[in-house]
Amino acid sequence: MSRAYLLAVTLVVAGAHAAPAGSIKGVVKAQLTGAAPSAEVKMTDDPACLAKHTKPVSEEKLVLDASKNVKYAFVGIKSGFPEGQAFRAPVEPAVIDQNGCMFTPHVVGVMAGQGLKVLNSDGVLHNVHLMGKANREVNKAMPAFTKKMVLPGTNFAKPETIPLKCDAHPWMNSFVVVAANPYFAVSAADGSFEIKDVPAGNYVVEVWHEYLGTKTQNVQVGDGVATANFTLSK
Repeated sequence: MSRAYLLAVTLVVAGAHAAPAGSIKGVVKAQLTGAAPSAEVKMTDDPACLAKHTKPVSEEKLVLDASKNVKYAFVGIKSGFPEGQAFRAPVEPAVIDQNGCMFTPHVVGVMAGQGLKVLNSDGVLHNVHLMGKANREVNKAMPAFTKKMVLPGTNFAKPETIPLKCDAHPWMNSFVVVAANPYFAVSAADGSFEIKDVPAGNYVVEVWHEYLGTKTQNVQVGDGVATANFTLSK
């Protein structure tokens, strides 16, 4: 029997015993009794920022579509993995931009130990101020000529939700959510999200939103698509 044949058989057998993986899909909705809070961003103190917009800009504290689907909700697996299981942080950093004197996206997820690349597409002075409690505080100026700043994973060593602001422009704020594992997503404009390549198992999935709070549900994942829809109310 040839060595190549034995290798092929070994690969087939190993693949046959590989644990199945699936995905978790869902939609995040808001249940509100009144109108959603909204406020126009006042950029009049900085003509350079104001000149980047041709129409009013709204805060992103609560962004809903016509069906009250929620954008910028962070959804991730809270528990269900074997105790002590370790996860390797991605080598590539997550990315957040400063564009139009706003942080984009408003919510970004990183895994513990993963870095964060902060871009400056505006060509104006910004200030990157991460106000972590479990993690170290970061407060660095980003001059107009600086196009990017890479913060290493040591700044995001422990899971927590970190407020991010620009001290040069007080209306600029966002959140960096540090997750304990790589299984998370941020909801799109239609409230939808997808967490891919989740090993089969039973998990507690949590959604977090800065205005609407948190909620959990139990989700069983197999080798297909598991559904986890959330309705949040203030």
